[in-house]
Amino acid sequence: MLTAKSRIQGNSVVVTLPSDNGKKPDPNQEYIVVYSEDGTITLVPKIEDPFTKGIEGEYYDQDEWADIEPVGRELL
Repeated sequence: MLTAKSRIQGNSVVVTLPSDNGKKPDPNQEYIVVYSEDGTITLVPKIEDPFTKGIEGEYYDQDEWADIEPVGRELL
């Protein structure tokens, strides 16, 4: 089991992550930090927004249900 200890550095709490058989996080990687109610801290690697470089309408899918009329008690 790997363990790490937190420490204060300025106004921040720092946790040094140990390597696990050569596996370790990339240096200078930004993370989104999620604090859970049970004390779990989750680090999610931050990626650049994939939709910023797309062409307008590139991710648009045609509405497959547009030509279907509601029957019965469906609400629109």
